[in-house]
Amino acid sequence: SDGGCPSLLLEGTATNLIPYSEDFSNASWSKGNLSLTSGFISPSGDLTAYRIFENNLTGQHKIQYTNINVAIGDITVSYFLKKGERDKISIELGGGGGGQAKFNLTSGIVISQSGVIAKIEALSNDWYKCSVSFTTTATTVYTGAYLLDDSGNLSYTGDSLNGAYIYGAQLEENSYSTSYIKTVGTTQTRVADTASGSGNSTVI
Repeated sequence: SDGGCPSLLLEGTATNLIPYSEDFSNASWSKGNLSLTSGFISPSGDLTAYRIFENNLTGQHKIQYTNINVAIGDITVSYFLKKGERDKISIELGGGGGGQAKFNLTSGIVISQSGVIAKIEALSNDWYKCSVSFTTTATTVYTGAYLLDDSGNLSYTGDSLNGAYIYGAQLEENSYSTSYIKTVGTTQTRVADTASGSGNSTVI
């Protein structure tokens, strides 16, 4: 409900194709010039969010998942993100095209997008759901999240201190992001929602 008439969220079938949607410490998530720690409050209210932070080397500071099998067509990846010392993050989605979008986690805006369609949605406690979409011509794709410096640069010299928070990665064969589907080691599918017995059809 938004304060007016309440409504039902009825979604179609969707599958989260990232087998480790919350366990960013898993080896399937490669880390480049970046470390992480666990045990931070997530958007779901439990201690399953991670803090990712840069090392002191020069380069890109990223976490990435590769070799995700998809059907040719529309795909979307989404992450729940929260600012730390860094408040700018780039999300990449590629394979058979694609690109990156940069997000500001303080002002809640898309800074830029290239090759993808980007969206940011404000949640509670300074969390945002950030997503990017494009139409792939490949059957294997990859995604990643990159810390950016204060000027929004992808490549910079870190200081081993600055970072941000991440939770709930999802990649699905849709042109937009749907509700989060948790995975623990395997892909997971949500069946289509349905409603019946609505009663007065002039009201519902």
